[in-house]
Parts: sequence; structure tokens; C-alpha cells
Amino acid sequence: MTVDLVLKGGKIATPTGIVEAGIAVDGSKIVALSKETRLPKANKVLNVRGLLVLPGLIDAHVHLCDPGFIRESFETGTKAAAAGGFTTVIDMASSMELRTSTVDMFLKKKELGERESYMDFAMYGGEISDERDLTEIRGIVEAGAVGFGEIMMAGDTPVKNDEILLEAFCLISKEESIAAVHAEDNAVLSHCKNKLISEGRKDIKAFADARPSLAEAEAISKTLLLAKETGVRLHICHLTTREGSDLIRRSKALGSRVTTEVCPHHLYFTRADYEKLGPLIITTPPLRTKDDVDELWRSLNDGNIDLLVSDHCAFKKNEKEIGWKDVWKTPPGIPGLETLAFIMLGKAVRKGWIKLERFVEVTSMNPAKIFGLYPKKGCLLPGADADFTVVDMKKDFKISSKDLKCVSDYTPYEGWTVKGGPVMTIVRGEIVAENGEIVGKTGYGRFVPTTTRRRHTQSWD
Repeated sequence: MTVDLVLKGGKIATPTGIVEAGIAVDGSKIVALSKETRLPKANKVLNVRGLLVLPGLIDAHVHLCDPGFIRESFETGTKAAAAGGFTTVIDMASSMELRTSTVDMFLKKKELGERESYMDFAMYGGEISDERDLTEIRGIVEAGAVGFGEIMMAGDTPVKNDEILLEAFCLISKEESIAAVHAEDNAVLSHCKNKLISEGRKDIKAFADARPSLAEAEAISKTLLLAKETGVRLHICHLTTREGSDLIRRSKALGSRVTTEVCPHHLYFTRADYEKLGPLIITTPPLRTKDDVDELWRSLNDGNIDLLVSDHCAFKKNEKEIGWKDVWKTPPGIPGLETLAFIMLGKAVRKGWIKLERFVEVTSMNPAKIFGLYPKKGCLLPGADADFTVVDMKKDFKISSKDLKCVSDYTPYEGWTVKGGPVMTIVRGEIVAENGEIVGKTGYGRFVPTTTRRRHTQSWD
């Protein structure tokens, strides 16, 4: 037997450990993992000696195609993802022209993604804001949506009232899908922001003062109660506070099916960093205290936090810097697709802040299992898609905005030097990025639907 591709000479990193083995690929699938002496002959052999082969990384929370709000497209966004070592992204629902709260719009966005993407992608349905967004939930699930989100509890497009939120949870639960929530209470935020504006505050730290920890705790408390009542699978987006972490930990201990995620910028930056970086790190939820950051790292390591995501939301530097004069005019969001793997592997794993096995778990296996993409994605098993993130842990990398493939022309990690990061991204057996350069083709990416709704009645782990 002769296969299409063999990777040999490296080590394979999985959530359970690191082993020396080779991988055989035929077509787009993994067909064997074994010692090199037992690998089949191949038409192409990649020697990855001295490198680590990870199951393809999955970013489960990105904002790629929301025309009118951000200028990122599937083309530029998946280029960025591939350069950053990701093989699959899950696009968060749009709020503007491509609002995927109808089946027709969901399919239209899916078709756009398949024309433009360099790598595979899944999609959320939504946003859910008012009654009109409740009418086609079943059809959107049947079209392959991984869930519905971000269901905004605050901001410019909040869910209008608790009645709509409760009904959304009921309908999503009935379809055995996932409700992904941006957990900040709108009443708390509106009160705090209006008070600060009346006082004439428009400085950088006013943004964080307007979004206190109380808002996250209040929103998480409410959604946990509603999830218990409706039986919906609840996912809390971008956790930021000790209070929120404690609530989720207690809920999990009682057997709830809640999951949550954290972003690198909430792990690496605190409110003190507003002094230097100012509007460049304005995002929602805002940066918190060192005490909160310490808890997030603990939760990431002990399993309370399930996913590591970028929440990639890219703007131009000049759009952000207007916030130095008036923070309320700053669009919230931070680019992160191209830097996440580098700052986590080359800094956090290198320094022992997180184990490599845990990194693989929260960026590959867990997102695939939670969102119904496993075992097609998220593992190195025969029959799975041949998605690999090849990593060099001995190489020095310097992060520079000049290398970005996304629409943003800045990164808050500018100038950071790390030791370790992705050097090759392989999607379904094809190399799409190598040493930070895109070598794949637009339109190669495929839409990956979630598995059957029946699958969602099972525990994701």
C-alpha cells in the first residue's frame, strides 16, 4: 500500500502525552499512526525531525465576517488563522448584513466562507436579540450550526428582555444545541456608563469602570439559573473574573453542563496595562485585576475553563487610537488569531504556566468535542481529518504587526520575543501555511457542520 503523505521523524503531542511516532495520510484522512519502521510507503514524505506535531488547532471564537462592524473577511481571517497555526475556526454570528438568524442568511454566509476560506470553518447561528430571531432556530441547527451566539446580554445589540432570553434557551435546548452567552448584565452596565458620562469621564479606565465584575457575575448567575430550568447546554464566552469563575466551578460541581472559555489578552494583561496600551486593548469584557488573572490561570489549568480562544476582532490602529481622546468612541476588539499559539507555546508552555498536554486539550480536543466536530476534528486518530499544527519549540520568534495577515495593522504583543511556535499548518493533508507564509489556496476551506443533534444529548467528554 502506498499513501499520499507520511510525516516522520517528529514527536506527536496529545492531551495524554508526547510520543515518538509517524503519521500516514491518504486522501484527506489519517490512516495510521505507528513507529516509522511500520509506516507505509508514501508519495510524499515530510521530515519533521526535532518538531512537535499537534492535532490541528481550533479557535472556537472568532469574528471574521461581519460587514459594517469589522472589515475582516473569510479570506483575510483564515489567512491569519493559518499563519497562526489554526486548522479550523468557528465564526461567531454576525450582527449586521450577514446576521445569521435565518436559514437563508446562514447558508449565504456559509457559501461565502467556502468561496474565500483557506482552511476549514464552522459557524454559529444568531445573533439573538428579539422575537424575529427565534423563528428559525430549528432550521439553522439542521443547516449545521454549532450553536447560537454570542447572545449579547449587554452592548449595542443586547437581547431585548429576559422573556426572549428564556424562550431562546427553551428553543435551543429543544434542538439539543448550545447557547453561547456574552455574560455582562445590561442594567448594571447602562447604570455605570451613564453615571460616568454624566461625570464627564471619557478616559481609558472609564471603559473598565463602566463594566464592573458585578456585571459578569450577575449575568452568569442568571444564565446558569435559566440553563438549569430549560436544560440548555450553556457556554459562557470570554470569562474574565474570579466571581464568574467561582460561579461556574460551583455549577459544574453540581453536575451542570456549562462550559466556558478564556482569551490570552485576559490572561496576559490587567487594568494597569491601559496606561501604556490604552485603546489598543479596549475590548469587551474589559481587562481585570491581577487577582482575576491569577484565578483565570488556575481555572485554565485545573479544568474549570474548557477552551482557550482568541475572540479575534480586528480593527485598524487609527480606529482604535481615537480612544485616547474619548474612550467611548473606540471600537472594542483585539486581533489574536496570529499570536495566540505563539504567546501560549513560546511563553506560557515554555515557562511552565501551562502544560503542553493541557494546551492541546483546550485548543483542539475540547473545542471539537464541545461543538460536535469530534472525531472528524480535534484528534490524531485513524479516520480523522489530517489536520496538523507542526511546532518548533526551539525556534525564537518575534511578534510584529508587519507580519499580520488579518486586516489589523497592530498587535498588543508588538515586539514580544518567544521561543516556540507553529511553523507549518496542514489542513486535510495539504500544507496551507509554512513559516508564517500562506502557501494554500483560497476556496480550499470547507464548512464543517456540527454532528447530529442526537449527539448533543451525550456528555461532550
